[in-house]
Amino acid sequence: MTRLLLTLLLVFAVAPACAEDYKKLFEDAAAAIDWDLEKNWAFTESNLTDGERWVGRFDPRKEDDERWTLLSVAGRKPNADELRKFARDKEEHETSDSSGRVDIVDVETVELLEETENHWILKFVPDEDEVEFIENVDATAKISKDGRYLEAIDLRNNGDIKPGFGTKIRTFIIHFEFGPAIADGPIVPRNMAIQVSGRALLFIGFDETEIIEYSDFEFAGNGNDE
Repeated sequence: MTRLLLTLLLVFAVAPACAEDYKKLFEDAAAAIDWDLEKNWAFTESNLTDGERWVGRFDPRKEDDERWTLLSVAGRKPNADELRKFARDKEEHETSDSSGRVDIVDVETVELLEETENHWILKFVPDEDEVEFIENVDATAKISKDGRYLEAIDLRNNGDIKPGFGTKIRTFIIHFEFGPAIADGPIVPRNMAIQVSGRALLFIGFDETEIIEYSDFEFAGNGNDE
């Protein structure tokens, strides 16, 4: 009886410390992500929206109006209108604006879901200030044990979501993927995917998918930035 009591006391004493460790594990992993791609890296961006893929290349070592180059649209050479649209869209774009995406994680709710040989799988409740609806959503973060870096964040609905009158979301998927820019390099965003489908006002259907991938990284220092 005494040994059992001591064992239970030990379990209860250790559990809160472990929970706090997983919160810190996530915070440290998220803080290590290099979001300033435009300042430090040349890279290729592939953007698939509604079935059409646009591929561009960024190089901070070039002059301001030449840093983004549209390489292809739907696998072909872009036309003049597409070149103008691409330049317009990129005029005020910065990937560092996406750094707030890890804010969808309410760190206070982080806890261990599963541990494997290579990963910690953490579950969490999405931050209500960042995600308008959190009911019926399963949310996880995967942290690699080799390097202790954030490898992925996933949100997926487990049932219909009804954010407002007459609106029903049947599919809600968010996937963020991270990894080293180059061998032994800093951790950078590699993939961002969002899929939402459902029906509004009982009869208006919507189905939107956007997938952005970053690849072919080349370290470029601070380019022309001071």
